[in-house]
Parts: sequence; C-alpha cells; structure tokens
Amino acid sequence: MPNEKIKTTMNIESDILKELKKMAEDKKMTQTEILNKTLRKGILLEKEAEKQEKTKGDNFLKLAGVVTSHEPFNVTEELRKMRNGEL
Repeated sequence: MPNEKIKTTMNIESDILKELKKMAEDKKMTQTEILNKTLRKGILLEKEAEKQEKTKGDNFLKLAGVVTSHEPFNVTEELRKMRNGEL
C-alpha cells in the first residue's frame, strides 16, 4: 500500500531538523508532510542520477555516431549546413 504510514525513529542532524521545522511553518504543513515530500523528491533525483550514470557512455557513443563517415568530408561545411537546417 503506497500511502501506508509507518512510525519509525530516525536520527536527524540538528541543522536539517531546524530547516524542516521552518519549512513546515512557512508552508503551513506538518513536519511529516514536508519530510515525506522532500524524501520523495530526493529518491527521484537519486534514481535519475543512477540512470544517467548507467547511460553516460551511451550518450557519448550516440554523439560519436553522428560524425561517422565512410568518405572524407569538410567538417566546417557540414556544421554550417546543420546550423542552417540544411541536413
């Protein structure tokens, strides 16, 4: 069940707890709501960072494929064509 609440005990650094309390006050939300929202964002960011790390080399290979050619060509001329939308 995705929104099931589980009570737990955690050790949170004091500066983080102060910020959490301030954010909750400012947004008129509970500390639990702020904490859950922030943790969800952090988890999504971590997953995205892991995904990018796994595919980092793939992006380079795709870029390298753009300049693969069986015949010689003028790089300057081809870049001009790309910039002008001719390719």
